[in-house]
Amino acid sequence: MSDRTTGDLERELRLLAAVRAYLRDAEGPDLRIPTTTVDRVLDELHQTRTE
Repeated sequence: MSDRTTGDLERELRLLAAVRAYLRDAEGPDLRIPTTTVDRVLDELHQTRTE
């Protein structure tokens, strides 16, 4: 079980979105970015909201 709170996970998602936007701006709109990390954080966020 993670000790991260909903707020922690939401901040992490905002950070990941910002990094993704930066990479797309730097490398172009055709850049493919894996979503594995985002998926994991979203799963954890969903789990904290249902507990």
